Amino acid sequence: MIPEGRPRPIPGRLLALVILSGFLLFPGAPAFAERSVDDLCRMRGIEKENDLARIRKAYSAAIAAGIPEVQLQPFVEDILLHKLDCSQVVRVLEVSTELRRKGLPYFVVFSKVREGMVKEASPALVVEAAEAKLNSLSASRDVLESLKTMGYRVRDFQNAALVLSSYIEKGYTGPDIVTRIGTKGIQGAGFTALSGMVDKPVRRKER
Repeated sequence: MIPEGRPRPIPGRLLALVILSGFLLFPGAPAFAERSVDDLCRMRGIEKENDLARIRKAYSAAIAAGIPEVQLQPFVEDILLHKLDCSQVVRVLEVSTELRRKGLPYFVVFSKVREGMVKEASPALVVEAAEAKLNSLSASRDVLESLKTMGYRVRDFQNAALVLSSYIEKGYTGPDIVTRIGTKGIQGAGFTALSGMVDKPVRRKER
């Protein structure tokens, strides 16, 4: 019998779940993140302390920016498997972090990089693809901010940025898109894929 008022012991299995939940709730805990990233790097031949420290710092920055570790760790493992070197791993992480900080869809870079890996693109080309996506999405963000100043309402920022980035990657420039929409409207300018994500509220006529 347990004396009244004394806390009951936690069963071993439940205690393990409690400890595990602590790691899941606080995935950015330095000891956990550093140990796992170091192990992943060493498994792929990155062993110099300076290189490990650079990747560790970029990894921690990505988590601090809001990228869940449950997504980030498998991604890092994938790019290490594709034999990206230290500088290339750091740059891909920095691209993802910058997108997250800007409120842009960072997961698109994850998909883009993995697509390049499936196609057996060289590590250098994989990094170039990630940086190109950062540029087109950043340009999309500028377009959306400009449209807001023109009275447009952005209903779905992330998907609108994705759609705009696809137009930009086809050869349109951000200022050109803004000018066309300002002159002809979204559908009139041929950017119908933005419909529903961006619109211009109709002003009620004053009586």
